[in-house]
Parts: sequence; C-alpha cells; structure tokens
Amino acid sequence: GAGGEGAGSAGAGGHDASAAMAGAPAASAAVGGGPRLVERKGYAYGVTAGLVLLMLAPLFRRPPVDSFPLSTYPMFSWGRHDARTTVERAVGVDSRGERRPIPPRLVGSEEVLQAKATLAQSIRQGARAARALCRGVAARVAEDDRYADVVKVEIRTDTFDAVAFFDGHETPVDSKLHATCEVGAR
Repeated sequence: GAGGEGAGSAGAGGHDASAAMAGAPAASAAVGGGPRLVERKGYAYGVTAGLVLLMLAPLFRRPPVDSFPLSTYPMFSWGRHDARTTVERAVGVDSRGERRPIPPRLVGSEEVLQAKATLAQSIRQGARAARALCRGVAARVAEDDRYADVVKVEIRTDTFDAVAFFDGHETPVDSKLHATCEVGAR
C-alpha cells in the first residue's frame, strides 16, 4: 500500500526492523567475540609463544650449537688461536714507496675469489709464474689512469692481524715478496 510496506516495513531510520533483529545475534558475536573467539585468541597466543621459544632455544644450549633458525656463525668466532690472516695479493707501489692494493679486475678477473685463486696459483707454481702474472698486472695498471701514480707492482703474501687491521693498522705483521715488476712508460 500507499502508507506502509507491510510487516517488514522500514522504521524511522529507514532500516528493515526484521532484518536488524535477525542480524542482531551475529553482530553481537562479532563485536563481543564470544567464548569461541576468546578460545581462538588464547590458542593463537599459545602457539606464537611456543614458536618464539622454539626459535630461541639454540641460544640456551651449552655449549652453544649452530643451527636453524638462529646461527652463531661459529666459522667467524670459534677456534681461532689468534686474529692473523694471510692474503695473497697484488700491490701497487708509487714513487714515494706507498703501497695500495690492486683491484681484482687488474689482476685478471672482476670476481674477487677468482683473482685470489689466480694469485694463489701463480705463487704456488713458483717465481716464473709469479713474474708472468706480475707483468700482466703491470700492463693492465699502465692502461688505467686511476693508477697513474703506480710505478711498480708486487705479487706478495701478507699476513695481517685482522683486529688491528680494522682498527686502522693496515701494515702487515709478516710479508713475503714473490715478484716485482716495473709499470711500463705511459
């Protein structure tokens, strides 16, 4: 009819009163949570706490054990008698006698580990191989303007105190010179 829409007619606010009443329990459960939601939250908190404790468990083992998900990185912190490390390297020497490392790309590879392997292999193979590598490095240094001050290249094995090195004391504690060669005229 003209004045009303029947039993389910809209009330003063324009909402269907029967729909509002039918949805009332669902709305209160969603807002209030009810016992099931509280149980589920408690379960979720319990599972989360258990997983966190499980993840932190390796920290409390004696002796500490390196394992997933936490690593104590023992390869960096265990079993070293001292902080010395030995490095095969190519070094540029300027006219004042100052030394600076030659980058891997001038040794023969963009890859640091490949350049290190090249240096180690030439040193292992003896003086002739070390001199040949030195000449090759010197030729590449001569072509690079960033190393215009370098007058000599050395292939050497240097031993450093790693802790002192990172404190700014970069002088080797021991050195062995395998080859030296002049950088060509520019």
